[in-house]
Amino acid sequence: MKMNESRILDYIEDNFAVQKDKRLLIGPGDDAAVLKTKSGKVLVATTDEMVEGTHFLKGFDYPEKLAKKLLRINLSDLAAMGNVKPLSCLSGGGMPKNTPATWIKKFIKTLNKEAEKFGLNLSGGNLARSKNLHMYLTVLGEADKSEIITRYGAKPGDELYSIGSLGESKAGLEIFLSGKKPKTLSEKKLIERFWEPKPMMEAGNILGRYKLANCMLDNSDGLLRSVKIIAGASKRQVVLSLKEKDISKELKEYALSKRKNCLDYAISGGEDYGLIFTASLKNK
Repeated sequence: MKMNESRILDYIEDNFAVQKDKRLLIGPGDDAAVLKTKSGKVLVATTDEMVEGTHFLKGFDYPEKLAKKLLRINLSDLAAMGNVKPLSCLSGGGMPKNTPATWIKKFIKTLNKEAEKFGLNLSGGNLARSKNLHMYLTVLGEADKSEIITRYGAKPGDELYSIGSLGESKAGLEIFLSGKKPKTLSEKKLIERFWEPKPMMEAGNILGRYKLANCMLDNSDGLLRSVKIIAGASKRQVVLSLKEKDISKELKEYALSKRKNCLDYAISGGEDYGLIFTASLKNK
């Protein structure tokens, strides 16, 4: 029997759920790992990658865009864990033998520049030869243990909230893949949403610092998939209520031009990297 990504992740979580290392407070299964360090503080670690043929197609040879997105999708994982301060990052990947030196230099220069923008230092990494191009980043952060939010804490009566765009990245990718230049300002913004998602660091920090959310994860797999993850992790039933007023004017304009339902983009689209969380009414 073949294992898809979801089955593989479930297998990893099941087999590594019990850890001998008492420093590991949260392991496989959440957006980032959490390790106890000095008194009251924890180290928050996450890693993500972009693989040719899966996250971008051959010919998507835009090193600056890939570097920006790689950093942002990792920071989104930290944001989903609550009030986490980014500390450092490690980068690596595999590159085909014929990868141009100019491509490598542009990617590294942009990654370093973007890391500095978000208060990180690029402290090392690894390179290897590979048939297909792929890049990964490991980001380390620090937090107070009490200000960490997991995806397991949804409570009966909680309301479901979303911060950030919904469905815009999917629309942006669709426009980009068409090979046509964007016709409107809305289309330009949607493409930008795909390449440069905004990690919700400030929102995550506030939710964690003031303990406003009971559970949270980043919206990397689409709204419907995110809600299913919360329901499964917290062993709760979740009712999803989404209306057109929750959709950006850019997405509504684009969907209308294509005679499509904007809600379909919001529900099924992935790579928006906003925050999905639940909160009790008493915290409103």
